[in-house]
Amino acid sequence: MLFEPRPRAILLDVGFTLTFCDGRQIAAHAGSAGVTLAPSAIEAAEQRLRAELRETPGVVHRTHDDGGNRYLGRLFRRTLQLAGYTGPDDALERAVEVVLRKHLEQNVWCRVGDGVRGALERLRAAGFRLAVVSNSEGTVEAMLEAVGLRALLETVVDSAVVGVCKPDPRIFQIALDRLGVAAADAVMVGDSPSADVAGARAVGARAVLLDPWNLYPSLDAPRFRDLGAFTDEVLAVNRSD
Repeated sequence: MLFEPRPRAILLDVGFTLTFCDGRQIAAHAGSAGVTLAPSAIEAAEQRLRAELRETPGVVHRTHDDGGNRYLGRLFRRTLQLAGYTGPDDALERAVEVVLRKHLEQNVWCRVGDGVRGALERLRAAGFRLAVVSNSEGTVEAMLEAVGLRALLETVVDSAVVGVCKPDPRIFQIALDRLGVAAADAVMVGDSPSADVAGARAVGARAVLLDPWNLYPSLDAPRFRDLGAFTDEVLAVNRSD
């Protein structure tokens, strides 16, 4: 079973797992470039965006192999479009440039998910070792510090800092080595079948997928609505042992 033997460590993705796009910040940055959108519309675009990003089975979803900037530019552009922008392309491109530049200065993927803080606190209280394994731009640790989550984590592995991206098993091994935990004693939690689930399995760890919109009903891995639901399950299983 997934939680038997009891894992010692929980490895965690960040985007779409711990934190999500901050509509207020993105709207402010886009507004400074002349594109006006409601923060609520930007955040509401998530479901459609994630549906468009749905992964094809057997194909690795690559995001940060080039440093992430091209991927992020496409991501921010589509977010603004899905939030309702219909104006000239040149204005959209200016807004995307500003949002991307500001993001690289101070990560805008900083809206803590509902129940995330409480879930991390419960996992720590139960004795689990917690670490982040993220494809990011070198800013994720500072962002987690700013939103008050860093203190709940033993270590943060950012692909831009360590020079290797998920699903390469080496990035997971870095986190395991820092924790001093064997792969068989860890469970990875993330939103990407290829980067998080397949990547973690390649190093010998177990993995679960957070799939709130039921995008991957056929995936051969346990799926949960969010981190809180995963935490409920892992704690319930271990209480019954």
